[in-house]
Amino acid sequence: MSIKATVLFAALIFTSTVSTNDKALAIPRHTHSELDSGIATISGFVTDSASGETIVGARVRIRALKIGAVSNKSGYYTLHVPTDEDVMIEVSSVGYQSITEQMKFSENENIRRNFMMRVESIKGNEVTVEAVRNRVQETQISQVTIAAKQVHDIPRAGEADLFRILQLLPGVQTSSEISSGLYIRGGSPDQNLILLNGTVLYNPSHFFGFFSTFNPDAIKDVELIKGGFPAEYGGRLSAVLSVTDIDGDRNTTKGKFSLGLISSRATIETPVGSGALVLSGRRTYIDVVLKAAGLQDQLELPAYYFYDLNAKITQNPSPNDKISLSGYLGSDHLDFAASNVVNNITMGWGNKAAALEWTHIFGNDLFSKIDINASNFSSGFTFGSSTQPFRWDNAINDYTARFSLEYNPNDRNSIRTGIQGTVYHTRLKIQVGDNPASADLSQTPFYGALYVQDEWKPSLFSTDPLAITAGLRLDKISSNSEIGIDPRLSLRYIINPSFSIKASYGIYHQYLKLASNQLISVFDIWSPTDEIQGPQRADQYVLGISTAPWENYTFEIETYYKKMYNLAELRPNIRSANSLEDVLFVGNGKSYGVEFFLQKQVGRLTGWFGYTLAWTWRTFPDINQGKEYPPTYDRRNDFNLVLTYMLNDRWTLGTTATYGTGQAYTQITALAPNFENPAHTIPIEGDKNSLRLPPYNRLDLSATHHFSLFSKTRNAEFDIDIYNVYNYRNVWISQVDQSGNPAQIKYVRLLPILPTVSISVQF
Repeated sequence: MSIKATVLFAALIFTSTVSTNDKALAIPRHTHSELDSGIATISGFVTDSASGETIVGARVRIRALKIGAVSNKSGYYTLHVPTDEDVMIEVSSVGYQSITEQMKFSENENIRRNFMMRVESIKGNEVTVEAVRNRVQETQISQVTIAAKQVHDIPRAGEADLFRILQLLPGVQTSSEISSGLYIRGGSPDQNLILLNGTVLYNPSHFFGFFSTFNPDAIKDVELIKGGFPAEYGGRLSAVLSVTDIDGDRNTTKGKFSLGLISSRATIETPVGSGALVLSGRRTYIDVVLKAAGLQDQLELPAYYFYDLNAKITQNPSPNDKISLSGYLGSDHLDFAASNVVNNITMGWGNKAAALEWTHIFGNDLFSKIDINASNFSSGFTFGSSTQPFRWDNAINDYTARFSLEYNPNDRNSIRTGIQGTVYHTRLKIQVGDNPASADLSQTPFYGALYVQDEWKPSLFSTDPLAITAGLRLDKISSNSEIGIDPRLSLRYIINPSFSIKASYGIYHQYLKLASNQLISVFDIWSPTDEIQGPQRADQYVLGISTAPWENYTFEIETYYKKMYNLAELRPNIRSANSLEDVLFVGNGKSYGVEFFLQKQVGRLTGWFGYTLAWTWRTFPDINQGKEYPPTYDRRNDFNLVLTYMLNDRWTLGTTATYGTGQAYTQITALAPNFENPAHTIPIEGDKNSLRLPPYNRLDLSATHHFSLFSKTRNAEFDIDIYNVYNYRNVWISQVDQSGNPAQIKYVRLLPILPTVSISVQF
């Protein structure tokens, strides 16, 4: 039996189980030739005409018949069309000129047609308007796509950062403005599946969480699914963030250099063989500046820096094959030589990632991908003198292989199936001097998963507004006997071209648990679940509407409910551990809320307004006397405004405004005598997170000037950014100051106004 026939047979069996009513939901049991009778297929790649870079999310459609396809992450599309009549093929994508071509197909004809698109110089035309309407008709719920340019255009705190944009979306929270952690719809950061070129990153942050690890100059495509993600993704409870790096320019050598107050970065792209090579790097130089100015020793400041490197090479050995090899290396280093050597501190943490990807087209309607990935996160901490130091070492290694198929037998079905195998290795070691380790935990479990899903439409070549995606994922880890059975179901119903209803339900399992400090996420402890503490689980429900109320605008409302089981919480003051139970508390949680998202994607003025009303709760038998409490990152109300305005072809202005309910915190209710140290007292806490810090608010502004530097074109930019314009110092934490008598409760505040400048040059 051929691969294509095998996939079709599996899909027929799977979709027939979706409903007992075959006429309602199952694919009719036709032979392949009967199914394709009177149908032709056109497929191929959509690319940028200047660089040869593939375009993700391009729309290939026949407007008159209201049918179309969208290019996948490899830029590949498949569209089934009627035969023996002239049809007009239209290709469109935001930021590009549309392509129209009249074609006529014969029965069962298969045509390979690649489209090369030119960048659109004038905004607000019909092409981009259609792209806005297409968003309303997308089948995936809770999905947000971020363009690389958006990462660059909004105000920044010295460095353009992807996570800063994501934190401004409804449903996405952060623990503080100096944290890049993403708390999505009541889930903690470890519940997000974060992928870089298909490889999992376990701690994607620099500078104690102030910046993310993603170099903005290397980003090609960003996709965030805040909930209801399909069966092809698993191992996490809350959300999926998939970031893809650029493939590089296949036609000319070019580069970009950026110099800022905090860091500099450089990127170069060049044609190589049948593809391209991309190299990109970034490094801070705070340590160099402070040392050269003599301030490091004078002010007794630690020496700190971070760097990251991205590399990717892509080749096309044949028209049906694409092979890419990518790598990432990022690291943070801090050294503090105290006047008293017993207080010396050395810290280091970072990520390493490598990915080999091979995509192959078996036929116009069958697309395959093989991924082999390796990922590592490690952190180390040494405190004290070299003769008797306290050492903490922690790491997780991930070695993964995936095989997936995407099969589009007709315009009624889009079938995806795949299999995954992962070997984890986790390690935690705590030791003082040469003494025996007080904690030495090491595990090497195996994780396996397989899935199948089908996006199904009732009629072929019809205007039927209904689309249903049904999927099933099965997975298991060797350290626990439970098998995860995760059904996923979502639907979209188009009321009219500008209004649709979307809904989803799913069960999700997570087999890795994270013990982390919410204030500083350097020492993340990842551990596989065991027989005592079972895997985490979430039941998710999402319902939403998507509209295009005015030209160039979209407006979305989504409400969600999520019930979570076997959640993990770090035990305080860990000095020794023999099992996972010694590190983590286990409990349950729930979250629910409603999100409003108004977005304008076209014209001189672009941006969005988002509002979230949400509740998040946790219940742990060993915390807060077993009573329900909100986690620190619970935020009842959250308002975000993001605007970018093209004043002219030389100046671009940007602003972001944020206002939100203060975070929950635990109040000190009394101070008890400390008989061991009479000069200090022992604080006694009240109910956990029963009070709120003052509301959070901040306004940022930016201006970008485009100009020419030794070039006939505008190849350079000068950026001016003002972070926290009105200098309001938001509260980070509340603590007890016992330096006086009586002791006082004081707020520790965050960053003041922070103006920065940077310059970027393309060559």
